[in-house]
Amino acid sequence: MPNEIEMTSNTATTSATATGANPDAAAIAASTPMITRIRSRSISNPNEYTEKYVLLDPGNHPPAHFKMRMSPGRFSLRQTFARFTDNQSPALARWQARHRSAFNDVFFSYSALLGSHTFYVLCLPLPCYMGGLEFTRDNVYIIGYSIYISGWLKDYLCLPRPRSPPVHRITLSEYTAKEYGAPSSHTANAIGVCLLILVDVFANGAVSAWQKALLTLVALAYCVTLTLGRVYGGMHGLFDLASGAAVGLVTFTARMILKNVFADFNCGAFLWYPFLSIAWGLTILFNHPAPVDVCPCFYDSVAFVGVISGIEVCDWVIKYFGLSLVYSFGWTLDPATLARRLLVGVGITVLWKYVVAKPLIYAFLFNVLGFEDDRDLDDDEAPEEGAHECRLFRGNSNVNIVGRFFIYAGIPMSVLLLSAPCVDFVKTYVC
Repeated sequence: MPNEIEMTSNTATTSATATGANPDAAAIAASTPMITRIRSRSISNPNEYTEKYVLLDPGNHPPAHFKMRMSPGRFSLRQTFARFTDNQSPALARWQARHRSAFNDVFFSYSALLGSHTFYVLCLPLPCYMGGLEFTRDNVYIIGYSIYISGWLKDYLCLPRPRSPPVHRITLSEYTAKEYGAPSSHTANAIGVCLLILVDVFANGAVSAWQKALLTLVALAYCVTLTLGRVYGGMHGLFDLASGAAVGLVTFTARMILKNVFADFNCGAFLWYPFLSIAWGLTILFNHPAPVDVCPCFYDSVAFVGVISGIEVCDWVIKYFGLSLVYSFGWTLDPATLARRLLVGVGITVLWKYVVAKPLIYAFLFNVLGFEDDRDLDDDEAPEEGAHECRLFRGNSNVNIVGRFFIYAGIPMSVLLLSAPCVDFVKTYVC
């Protein structure tokens, strides 16, 4: 178990009024005990910490803080749901303490990576290389809109995560603890993906009974682990999980219905289709609700909406020009074929995302389209050193929204348009 440092008995003496907060916030900040952070020291010792000041986590200010910055209807809705989160922390802390162990700390910290940004970037394309393009497409729609809807609701409602203290944050990334609480995007994704796997498995007549049983256990284990881990890690309460599960169920159901409705739709027959896809993606991003306090979850929505648009543009290109490309990848268990596809495909994705995309896209936005560099809006998200409160939201960078949208739209393009010819080249001239 991570080494713990004792809680000091001192209290914060610097008034939050100095940061421009209301008197109620000042009282909370002034009376919050100072807690020493507990940091990781090895790969088997994940971050564990509690905040020095509860107002450093968004959503924890008193109602007056939100009332003066929200419309009456929005504030009323927030207060309706806040009663499910206001008093959850002591019970969650007792449950967490009862189940704490060194193994659980490591297990739930690392299993949370199954719902992380990097995991999705690297692993969502993998079924494409094994003939599972439709499974990847379904996943992208379900996860993408689960993240967008849960992020939209987080920023609209501004509900807090469980307070720390009394709960401990047990995580590999302190960044994720600085978001609002409900709904849980991890839970939304887990529910949506689990349901998709179960539907695909039981609809496939080629899958044997024992394979169905095994895949069902895997899907359920993924769902339960990812969901339970959010409570164990001090990231979410029961209302967060329930609302996240509802989001996952809605996005899964919507995908299944719309998939059948548009089964015979040929996007390649319409020149306007890729432009509509891009316009829709940017429209929903630029009309995202503004949170009261800074919340970093918005750029996860930007990334996935970009990926969705990228898939739709690729579908149009493939159908409009009558190409096969990634559709030529059939199911195979041949080790050499699989290794070639995976190495080339993942290599192209990594090259685009982490080497080529950012300088290329931002150079185009600044030098060709003449975007103003407003990235300083995102640079000021972290609290100032010594601050007792999180920052108020000032706005998101327009160039970062557009830039990241097209960076992530390029990921499916690298998979669907470039991977097949690159694999063929490697097979013909290399190995």
